[in-house]
Amino acid sequence: MARGDERANRGPMASFVRYITVVGADAPAEDIYEIKKKKKKKRRISRWLRPMERGQRRLVQASDAYGKESRRRHDKSNRKRKNGFLRDSNLNQVRATREAMKKLFKF
Repeated sequence: MARGDERANRGPMASFVRYITVVGADAPAEDIYEIKKKKKKKRRISRWLRPMERGQRRLVQASDAYGKESRRRHDKSNRKRKNGFLRDSNLNQVRATREAMKKLFKF
């Protein structure tokens, strides 16, 4: 079974597949193994804390979006012209903030 566990992490399985049995052409019994899909653990959160957790997750996603967008625009400005990050810094920050706000207030 340890061999099957290693191979279970190799790639995505369709959502309706629970496990796959792998059998070789002339395989002895010890070479037959199953690849099982791991079940996701249920999130354990109190009912009254769920809205706070959702807000916290959304805030983290917005922060992540801000960082990625800011970095992408910084690099793009530097490729565009010499010291481009300095020239475009205000515009880059405004646009990165806009991207973060989209994630934060998504409904």
